Amino acid sequence: MGSKAVCEDMEFSFSSATIRSEMAGLSELGYIFQPHVSSGRVPSDQGYRLYINRLMQKKPLHLEEKVFLNGALNISSADPEKLLSAAAKALSEITNFTAIVTTPPSAESRVRNITFVGIGRRNAMLVLMTSDGMVKNKIFRCEYNLNEDMLRMFSGILNGKFRGERLKDITPEFINILVGEDRELALLLLPVIDVLMQAAQEACEVEIKICGQKNLLSIPGVTTDTVINIFNFLEDKRKVFDLLNSGNHGMHFTVGEENKYIQLQNASVVSTHYNIGGKFGAMGIIGPTRMDYGKIYSQIEYVSSLIGVLLGRILENN
Repeated sequence: MGSKAVCEDMEFSFSSATIRSEMAGLSELGYIFQPHVSSGRVPSDQGYRLYINRLMQKKPLHLEEKVFLNGALNISSADPEKLLSAAAKALSEITNFTAIVTTPPSAESRVRNITFVGIGRRNAMLVLMTSDGMVKNKIFRCEYNLNEDMLRMFSGILNGKFRGERLKDITPEFINILVGEDRELALLLLPVIDVLMQAAQEACEVEIKICGQKNLLSIPGVTTDTVINIFNFLEDKRKVFDLLNSGNHGMHFTVGEENKYIQLQNASVVSTHYNIGGKFGAMGIIGPTRMDYGKIYSQIEYVSSLIGVLLGRILENN
């Protein structure tokens, strides 16, 4: 866009020569640059940072956007893991970027309830619910026949011994202390205890939900190399978790070369945290540096608030 078009479009009371002079000054200061000889000027990472810190204003969501997000998340509002997956999917759809949502760290979570569901003559499923509302299912097989009375007995024994215990404390040593005194009981519960430890270990691990990677392929101006680098980065779950948790609990913007991971230095990351009972999960998007930051701010803020409310209801109802 030429300086004359800028004047006409923005209805400035300045001449096109003044606009050109100001643009030259911004270029000298490093706020805009010319990507190649035949192109116009575009904001640099430094320019986007100035905009975010001093000029950006949140853009309110339209009613249609709120209706879409409420509907997408409320459908899965009874299951925490499905809810977080739905949040990642909805955020990717409304932003048209790649969205990431993590479960809250659960090492300090405790056993809320343990139940069993019979699925065969010698097969059953253990269902572990945590104090965070997370649910883990594990199928096991016994060398003896199972019936409803035995499954109720298992539930009573395990809830009596493990309810309220921290998930990270459910180790072989801890279990030996609790059931090791009764050898017959220990042998009877051996397959059950094994899947309980597996379920507790999985519940302690932070899960990462990623949606919308293909959105990066349709963004104008984003190169193939940039997309490949982001795809490679997303395969490293440890780095993804670190990326979303490197900022404070407010809205955090990382633009271009501000990213410490080289794979993301042609992209921007916007992230925040959602709160569930004093524990924080993380969420955010990865997209091009050229994005509507004010709109993205409002979209992520709304989803994070909605997740906190819905997860809180799950905990209250359980």
